[in-house]
Amino acid sequence: MKRGQIVGMPIVYISVAVMMGLVLYFGFTSMGKIFDAKETTEISKFVLDLQDDVEIVYNYDIGSSKKFISNALPKAVTYACFFDPSRSISMDRGSLDSMDDQLYYYLDTSIKDNLFLVPVDVANAPYPDYYVENLNLKDSLPNPLCIPNTGKTELLLETYFEGNQVFVGASPL
Repeated sequence: MKRGQIVGMPIVYISVAVMMGLVLYFGFTSMGKIFDAKETTEISKFVLDLQDDVEIVYNYDIGSSKKFISNALPKAVTYACFFDPSRSISMDRGSLDSMDDQLYYYLDTSIKDNLFLVPVDVANAPYPDYYVENLNLKDSLPNPLCIPNTGKTELLLETYFEGNQVFVGASPL
């Protein structure tokens, strides 16, 4: 080997090491974004499935019911909480804070949203609160009604008549 070739070899090795580092960095960054997008997609699927089933049950006769079962929520979501913003919060603040320390704030400031996923920071904005049209809680149920996510979220959707309006109520199985 000539002397110029020997002097140039460290530059090649350094360039290769820098390129490998960049490939690894951007690869791991992209994988993290893919996993975040996966959780967001699972949450969106759950909400869309719930909206579809509420719309179907809403068109049934009063007193009709349907079992809603979904495996779509990611394991990071511990509770799906249904809330009636027109009623006061009936759970004590300590219970809500034990689920998530920000949940009470979200519930207290909610004007329209009736579905909250806990923990509230499980996904990026605009989550964790949603509005599902025609979904309401019966007065006999606690407000909010939080159903644990045990890998499968199950609840009963039932039509009822209240105040000259038809609503779909959610209740645990």
